Amino acid sequence: MFIPVGPDALGYDSDLFWDVNGDVYLTWSGIDNAIDKIYGIWQNKIDLETGNSLTPAQMIFAGTLPDDASARPEGPHVYHINGSYYLLIAEGGTDIHHRSTIQRGPSPSGPWENNPNNPILFNGANLTNAVQDTGHADIVQGPDGRWWGVALGVRPQGLNFSHIQLGRETFLFPVTWEDGWPVFNAGLPLSEHIPDVLPDVSALVSYNNTFTSDTLDNSFYFVRTPYKTFHSLSARQGYLRLFANSYAPGDRDSAALLLRKQTAYTETFETRLDGFKPMTNLTEAGVSVYYGDSLHNEIGVMGGDDGRYILVRTIVLNQQVGPWALTTANSTVITINRYKLATADANVRFKVIANPTSYSLGYAEGDGDDAEFIFPVTIDSSTLSIAPSGGFFFKGTSFGIYNTGNGKPSLIPADFKYWKQTPIASSLNIKASQ
Repeated sequence: MFIPVGPDALGYDSDLFWDVNGDVYLTWSGIDNAIDKIYGIWQNKIDLETGNSLTPAQMIFAGTLPDDASARPEGPHVYHINGSYYLLIAEGGTDIHHRSTIQRGPSPSGPWENNPNNPILFNGANLTNAVQDTGHADIVQGPDGRWWGVALGVRPQGLNFSHIQLGRETFLFPVTWEDGWPVFNAGLPLSEHIPDVLPDVSALVSYNNTFTSDTLDNSFYFVRTPYKTFHSLSARQGYLRLFANSYAPGDRDSAALLLRKQTAYTETFETRLDGFKPMTNLTEAGVSVYYGDSLHNEIGVMGGDDGRYILVRTIVLNQQVGPWALTTANSTVITINRYKLATADANVRFKVIANPTSYSLGYAEGDGDDAEFIFPVTIDSSTLSIAPSGGFFFKGTSFGIYNTGNGKPSLIPADFKYWKQTPIASSLNIKASQ
């Protein structure tokens, strides 16, 4: 039986290193104290069986940037290569100043010699590079002896940093060695395509699930661990059924919301909600374009006194006016519009058309070819790219389906017939990549 073991360290980006003598080092990013909050790279030896500390924690490196709260040395990795120890870290925060630097020394704790070519990865030196915010790198040697690196980065669409709704992505690049130091990507900035290095095979794959299996594949996820199971593939054969609870998308709780990552800047998501008959205006089911609790947009079916309605909910960032500061409580503005449906129980198809700079949310009532999609709203993708006050932006946008009682229990299940995602290669960044 697997029993998780937790170390004593207070911090993040923890890294484990096994030394040649069997000692195990835990290295992480942490602060000096709760007042100054100056970050540094900390380390101690631990017992892997218990997670207990074997030595006091010590700060082994403060980074290469000025030692203040903006430097943010983090993401440490310790290596032992050809008799030397190396410390690879990220610095400069997570925006255009994000970078990777490397040091070497005689032990896993230093003292460290600075690489004269630091930073070894920094696309932010030229803001016309198609890939930006590069950092949090790691290196590995392949079975054939060649070295490779991976790092995080974003691809601002049209070089607009308000349009990075896919969030951080992982980039692979070659690593060579000169004078005992690693060289990333021949010293060049990372790009979307590296000619003559790797096969230029598209990662875009269409996804079509008709819910005939007994289980969901692992590309789906929940926002939080559900209190109890709210989905079923057996309650109605050939359908994914969502059982509503009292929580809605955006609540800091476990809504009946099932998500799958958006995989391309240009992509279409489609599903069909069959025979959904809401009893009140609190009963609601549909699809979501979801970044997080504060940033999400929905189109769904809800009840009303005189029948069913399409509900469109959009959320945009609030604008500060006068001296009143924005907080997590007032950082967004929610707009809701309703559109009357013609039938009491006809199937409703939903479609989201994602483009590099926008999302269009649409619906079609009925299954026939004459049931054309209507798109009542198009939103700028900046609404899913710019973090609200007090928030962060890392992970990118997902598509989702949901069923909610909006604060009350609901007995009405929502049956979804299929899930289709069709990604298309975007041409918006081609010029910037060349």
